[in-house]
Amino acid sequence: MHDFSSPLFGPLQGEPRQPVHSKCYARNLRRPQTAASPPAAEEIDLAKLYPKVRPPKSTPEVEFVHPSFEDGPAINALFNRVFHSDRSLAHHDWKYWRNPAGPPVGTFAREIATDRCLATGIGQRRRASVDGRDSCGALLCEVASDPESRGGGRLWREVMMGFSIDANDQDGLHWAFGGQSTDDAIKVGERWFGYRVILKLIPWEIRLGTRSSLRRRLGRWGSWLIPALAPIMDATLWRLWRKRDFGLNATEVDKFNSDYDELWERYRHLYPVCFFRDSETLNWRYVANPLWKHRIVEARRDGRLLGYLVWREADQGGEKVATVLDFWHGDNQQVMQTLLDVARRKACVNQCVFLRFALQEGGVEHQAFQSFRSSRKSPYEEVDKIICTPIPGSKPMQQKPEVYELLRTVLSGKNWFYTQGDCDFRD
Repeated sequence: MHDFSSPLFGPLQGEPRQPVHSKCYARNLRRPQTAASPPAAEEIDLAKLYPKVRPPKSTPEVEFVHPSFEDGPAINALFNRVFHSDRSLAHHDWKYWRNPAGPPVGTFAREIATDRCLATGIGQRRRASVDGRDSCGALLCEVASDPESRGGGRLWREVMMGFSIDANDQDGLHWAFGGQSTDDAIKVGERWFGYRVILKLIPWEIRLGTRSSLRRRLGRWGSWLIPALAPIMDATLWRLWRKRDFGLNATEVDKFNSDYDELWERYRHLYPVCFFRDSETLNWRYVANPLWKHRIVEARRDGRLLGYLVWREADQGGEKVATVLDFWHGDNQQVMQTLLDVARRKACVNQCVFLRFALQEGGVEHQAFQSFRSSRKSPYEEVDKIICTPIPGSKPMQQKPEVYELLRTVLSGKNWFYTQGDCDFRD
């Protein structure tokens, strides 16, 4: 089986920082400084950052094509074979064809005689703001080859070659990203395509209940005591919680209305790189999601929307856990504390034992999370490694100058505002 489900390809060896001295913009370019951008540091030849790619090589038996809506059943069937899944075609359509950013990008290998999909290098479009301008990146979240097909490794490499050209030449995208990559997948990508981790989300957690600790302490023989002891100990724990509101009104809502469009525009310029969080995108991502019922809490003051937080509640290892997926608060720690406080109280009512939050340490979110009693780094969750790479196309050194300006921003993890929901492979 060839299951390379972790996103991304493309060699990124350092931060591209080099002043303009010639007409070869790809080799010599300095990103202009903005209020939200960190200062230039390291000088790098941008030409070295592009992977060496070529068009995929078709054969009399196999052709490499751009995905269309009609190809959905074949692509979805391959996904189910490789990942031993039962994903519905409706789920596939939501993920790729109902996305407000546009249709999927990439390449897949099709067996000419049967129209069967043999390998995929397909990604979602994701709208983003880069240095205050609208952009679009690719989340390469479905990369696999048929375990029953001969030469699966070669097909995988060919579809990745196709993605690295077609996503640029046909779809006009210049960068790709992904997260939740395994170390093994990163090693393969580093060796073949030059994967580069640009930032990491560190998982933290707040204890919401005592059932898990009682289960560990009492063991199998004392488990019969847990139903009697847990409610008493939980009530004691909850009485120690200090309410955080800072004069804000925080309520749970079931969708994102037009106020979220203004909230997105209000704060998007705080971050050099951030993905769209307008109402259309958020409703598609979290409300219309066919797999999960996400919970949303918003914070307002005098009726004005100041921030929101999205989380998911799911069973993990026999325990119910609440996982923070998305938030937007304008770098306001008081808003973030209020949202987290409401989320933990609502999650504990649903018998969640932890509220978990993968975050960039040192930021406002980290400070807000640490203000809660019993917050700690999670010993159960792995670090989420985020990758970004340029998409070279067939003429990587002949792009427009603004393309290289854009790449200088997105290839630096310090520029990113990123949440776990921006790349979540549970859906």
